[in-house]
This record gives sequence, structure tokens and C-alpha cells, in this order.
Amino acid sequence: MFKAWRSPAFRVQALAVLVAAFAMTAMLILRDTVDQRFNQRTAVALGADLILEGTRFPEPAQRQQLAETRHAESVKFSSVMVNDDSFLLASIRAVSAGFPLYGEIQISDSRFADPYPVDHGPQQGHVWIAGTGLDRLGLQTGEFITLGERSLLIDKVIVQEPDQQAGFYSMNPRALIHIDDLQSAGILGEGSRYRHNLLVAADDAARQQLESRLTPGLRPDQELETVANTELRSRGPVEQLFLWSQLAVMLVVLLCAAAIYLTSSHRARHQQTLCAVMKTVGASQAAIVRRLLGGDALALLIPTLAGIALASALGLYLITLMGGGMAFPITAPVLGLFGPVLLWLGFAAPTLWAHLGLPATALLQQRDSQPGRQRWTLLIALLTPIPLAAVMSGSLTSLWPLLLLTFAIAVGLPLLLWPLVSLLDRASGRMPLAARLALRRLSRRKATTLPLLAALVVSLAVLSMSIQTGRQLLSDWRSTLPENAPNYFVINLFDQDLAPFNDWLTRHNSDSQPLYPVVRARLTAINGEPVRDAVTKEQDQGDRALNRDLSLTEADSLPDSNELLEGRWVERPGEVTVESELAESLGLKLGDQLTFTGSSTPIEAEIVGLRDVDWESFAPNFYFMFSPGTLDAQSRTWITSFYLAPEKSTELGSLVQQFPQISLLDVNAILATLEDIVAQASRAAFFVGLMLMLAALLVLAAALLATADQMRKDNRLLVVIGARQSLLRRTAALQALFLIGGAALLANLIHFAALFPLGQKLFDGELPLSLWLLLPWGVTALLVGWPRRCGQLPVAGKSDADKFASS
Repeated sequence: MFKAWRSPAFRVQALAVLVAAFAMTAMLILRDTVDQRFNQRTAVALGADLILEGTRFPEPAQRQQLAETRHAESVKFSSVMVNDDSFLLASIRAVSAGFPLYGEIQISDSRFADPYPVDHGPQQGHVWIAGTGLDRLGLQTGEFITLGERSLLIDKVIVQEPDQQAGFYSMNPRALIHIDDLQSAGILGEGSRYRHNLLVAADDAARQQLESRLTPGLRPDQELETVANTELRSRGPVEQLFLWSQLAVMLVVLLCAAAIYLTSSHRARHQQTLCAVMKTVGASQAAIVRRLLGGDALALLIPTLAGIALASALGLYLITLMGGGMAFPITAPVLGLFGPVLLWLGFAAPTLWAHLGLPATALLQQRDSQPGRQRWTLLIALLTPIPLAAVMSGSLTSLWPLLLLTFAIAVGLPLLLWPLVSLLDRASGRMPLAARLALRRLSRRKATTLPLLAALVVSLAVLSMSIQTGRQLLSDWRSTLPENAPNYFVINLFDQDLAPFNDWLTRHNSDSQPLYPVVRARLTAINGEPVRDAVTKEQDQGDRALNRDLSLTEADSLPDSNELLEGRWVERPGEVTVESELAESLGLKLGDQLTFTGSSTPIEAEIVGLRDVDWESFAPNFYFMFSPGTLDAQSRTWITSFYLAPEKSTELGSLVQQFPQISLLDVNAILATLEDIVAQASRAAFFVGLMLMLAALLVLAAALLATADQMRKDNRLLVVIGARQSLLRRTAALQALFLIGGAALLANLIHFAALFPLGQKLFDGELPLSLWLLLPWGVTALLVGWPRRCGQLPVAGKSDADKFASS
């Protein structure tokens, strides 16, 4: 096993395997770790990892499936609470023991007392009410209030609920009771309107199992919301980070595969003599395979395990930095081991096997394997990236352009480039002798020239594309996170609160977004036809829009975070603009008439524009935006966001006291997460760039090894017929220049062509031109003289000629 390390070709393979194992394992650990972190944050905001929601209580069979998991229940409805002659329409939530599963409830002992957190809901017979409800009823804690047929003791004031996003736009004061009080109160009967949520806490594996078991039995009124599909999980920058990281690491792996492929023939030739001797003495094929292929496979386990160990150590360090009790993804090292094994089986083992199948005489004569076997080894190498891409991304959707580009280069390069090389050879008659010799070496040995040219083209193209893409993405992320991005949202402001609220912002020098009215309504008809009949093909986003109340608003100007794609902005009452992706999902177009049903009269509007919305702007955004005056007859609250310097956060207490009915959302944690991701991505871009450069040098070293023997023979022959050392040096330099310079030119063309799909997928349709297009030429300038300096393309001296002549 250790004798294999004496071979330069094997050492290049070992380094390529180490780099591939490290890159793949590190990427898989990063993906799983960041997924865990976002699942944790999303579960706190959602209140659970999985929610079974419906307009009726779940079936007994559904409850049975969740019996072994940690879960809680909540029932949300509107009802009237009575105190003597005073009535209060409240948004009530009845919760079971164990609520909340995540986060804490902020309560206080009296109306303006200091809040404190608790990890449980009210006891049976008690009720917690928001401060605005107490104000309207003129009650205090310690008094009783009637709900249906039950009298409940008010013992706490609700300040904040952990999953309060479900009631952001409710105008009614909130109340919290125990679920066991529902039956005795007698307020929910046949035909009552309520929403039942069964909240489940489970890890990813258990959540996915529950989701697969519950989905087939869902009633028409039920739906499953999880941390993976909830709308709360806004992960645009993170998805771009994963896309770019997977793309870059996949390119590193493919470059390592090219190095392994190019050195496999060289390694096979070095084993031919030993294989011939073993065949001559009668060794069986199985013994030869164990001795040669098995020895290489065992020896490559050392760099593979070293790469996985380095990546695992990096992953443990990352988990320590993130904190939060995240588990180390044990599947990542296993898949990291699968990648290098697949690389060797796909790019090296077939070539070695093809040489082992030759007769002993052919092996001693240094013959190559049969053309049919060479085609099979090439086909296996072309198919190997497919399972690698599946392992990296979980699907081929995001990486299919890379696979298509790989196949185009591997298959199309001989067809497109070989005629060009041959034409240059024929047109070189008037060139100096060194140039003619260099071109003929390239044009008359396609078996070595084409793999080398393809490897260099891929190396230089992906190096420049990856570095530019990474830096461009980081630049775009930073531009979407302005210095004073809003870090607080305010919801449930009333009309009479607007002027004093603006005064508060002015006194505290806060930068605020515009105030938007919010009306809750449901889309019920399109062009006069019931929406369920009008929409024939519902995608996920459209289906969610039809199954819930939507937040409607109106504005006299297009928000900064929106861009008008089609049509025009609203001008007259009865006009509306729609977010473009939702419009596509519902099949909406300009001129369609929409009908919404809310708490008051129906809302009729015509679509006059389609908008692209930047959901990552930390500003209020909406699917439907109406012209001013359209929503005047509807009950409404107001929403806005603003920036408050961290050192002034203590002033928020006065805001809540002045406007006790509002819901105040702190998004500083989300901003901090995104800023951490940008910083980590910046460091990751540097290391990925280093890995790409190392992989490109491995490809070049492998190519030099693959061509060294033949070039040594060429130089010896030239010396025999009288060539001078200066001619050999010029020929070698020009050969490197033509090869690497041609690869740089082709890499420029590929890079430029790739900018169009990259611009559409990552950069909002813009063509991201930059000076990184010149990077292949910088690498060319560095590498043209490297082959001779490395001694891999030797120039034969006189002693070599004498030995050659005497032989």
C-alpha cells in the first residue's frame, strides 16, 4: 500500500482526493448546520416545528399519530367577553398544557407593571387579557369576566406571545384561556368558526416522518405548516449562499476528478510491467486486481479520511460559534466518504481496469488499452458527476446548468476545437520552426491534447466564474443591508394613533418607512367567477393565498422595495397592483377583476399592474396594493417599520406604554443573522477560491505528468537530428503558450456565455460584467513557464542524445 506513494501520479491523485473529500464534507456540514440554525429560529417564530391546522378538531387517528411526540393544542376564535353591561369582542386563544412549545409568553401582573417571561399558559378558570382589553372594559387584574357560560378570573396581562405573527393584523384585543374551559363555557358549537392548531415539537427526521404520515389523511379544511415550508422562512440570501457554495464546491470536485482522470493512464503505465510479470508467473486476475487496484484503493483511504477529518473539525468549530445546542450532522462525513470513492471508481478505476485486461505482451510493449474500452471509461467518467451533484444539492435542479456545461465541454470540445487546431497546423507553414513544431505536437496527438485542453479550459473558466460569482453575491448582499435598515415593526396602530406615533418617532430621531393601512380580507372571485373555479392550476403559494385571509393595503406611490414589471401604478379608486409571483401562481393578468370579502362590504378592483417585491428589504410589503380610497369602508389598522439605534432600545418601553395595543416586532436578531452569514460567506469565498486554485494546479500537474513521457521522446529525437537547446526551449514555451493561452481564450468565451444564465438566476437579470474575465490570462502569464521550471517537460541534453543513439 505504501509503495504507491512513490508514484508522482498517485501523489497527485491522493491530493485531489483529499481536496475533494474536504470540500464535499465541509459543504454538507455547512448546509446541515445552517439549516438547523434557521429551523430553530423559525420554530420559535412559528411556535412549533409542525402545525396541523384546520377549521375543526383533528381526527382521533391523527391525534394517535402524534401521541408519542411533544405537542400542544390551541384553538383561535373571536367571541364576546362580558362585564356587567360592557361587551368586548376579543381574539381568544385557548391553549393546552405544554403551550408554548418554544419561546416564552411575556406577561405582567397589572396594566403597566414590568413584564416578565413564563413558559406556560393560564390555569383552568383563569384568563389573561391584553392591556387594551382591560382599558375598554375598565377592569383590572383580580376581577372576573364572563365568557359564554363561564366566569373567569383575570390574573395576568398579555404583553407578547411567542408566535404572535398569527394575529398581527387583528383589531381585537387578545385573550388567553385554558383549553379545558371551552366545554364548560359552551361557546363552540356546531357551525362555530374557529381555527384549531395542533403544535408539534420534533427534530428534522421525526418531523419529516410525521409529515409523510399525516399528509395523505388531511381533510379539505386542514393543512400542514412546518419550519421548512412556512412563509416566515425568508431565506433569499441564504439560498443564494447555498447555491453559490454548492456550485463552487462542485466545480472543485470536478477539477479534482479531471486530475484523477488525467493521471490514471500515467499510473496504469507504471503498473504495466508488474502486471505483466504477475500474469507471466500465472497469477489469477483476482490476485492482480487485489494487488494493484486494491493497493491503490487502500492507500487513497488515508487522504480521504484526512480530508473528512479536517472538514469535521471545521464543522465542530462552526457549531461552537453558532451555539444553540445544534447536533453535528453525522451523515455529512458518510456522504463525504462517498464522494471521493465515487471519484476514484468513476475516473481512475476504469482506466486501471482496462490496462489490467491487456495480454502480458501488450503490457510489456507499453500499448494502450483497446479503443472500445477507452470509450467505456470516458462514458463512465461523464456519468459520474450526476450522483455527485445529487449528493451535493439533494436534487439536480440547481446544478443542472453545471452538468450541462460539463457534458458540452467533454463531448463538444473534440468536435469544435479539433478542426480549429488542425487548421492552425496547416496554416503554420510560414511560422518559425519552433511555432510549427509546437502546433504540430498539439494537433497530431489528440489523445493527449484534447483532455489537457478540456481540463485547462474548465479550470480557468470555473476559477474566474466562481471568484466573480462569490464576490458579486457578497456585494449584492451588502447592498441589500443598508446601514440603517429597519429593525422594528409596529403593527395594530389605529387611526387616532398616527399623529402621536409620528411625534414619538421624531422625538427619538428614528428613520421610519411609510405607514400603510392593513385590511384583512379573502380573495373570493376572479372576473365574477368563484375563485376555486377560476383557478385551475394552483401552485403552493397560490393555494396558501386562497386558504387564508390576506393583508390588503393602499398607497399613493410605488414603495422603494417594489418594481413595476407590467402595466402601471394605481391612479383611481377600484384599481389594484399584484405581486408578480402570486399573480403567476393564480393565473392573474392585467385587466382581471378581483373580488375580496372582508369584515365589511365586498372589495372590487381591477388589476392594472404587476410588481416585483423585494421581500428582504425589511420594509412592509404586500401581495395586493390598492389605490387610495378603495379600502375606506373597511375596518383597518396600520403597519410600519422603523430604525432605532441600539443604544436607544430602552426607549421602546415608553412607546408600548403610550400605545399599549400595538404589536412590536424586534428584527435585530434576523439582521444579526444575515450580517453573520455575509461575514462567514466572505471568509468562505476566500477558502473556496484557494481550493479552486489548488484544484486547477492539480489538473495542470496531472496533465504535465500525462504528457511528460511523450515529450521526452520528442526532445530526444530532435536532439538526435541536430536540434539545439534553444529550439527545444522555444518549442516547449510556445507549446505551453498555445495550449494555456488557447484555454484562457476559450475560458473567456465560456465565462461570458455563462454570465447570461447567472445574471438571470442570481443577479436579477443583470449582466455582471467585471475585470474577473481577465483572470485566465493572468493565470496564463504565471503558468506558461511553469512546465519547464518544474522539470515536467524535460529538455534532453547531449548525454540523452548519446544514450538514445547508442540504444
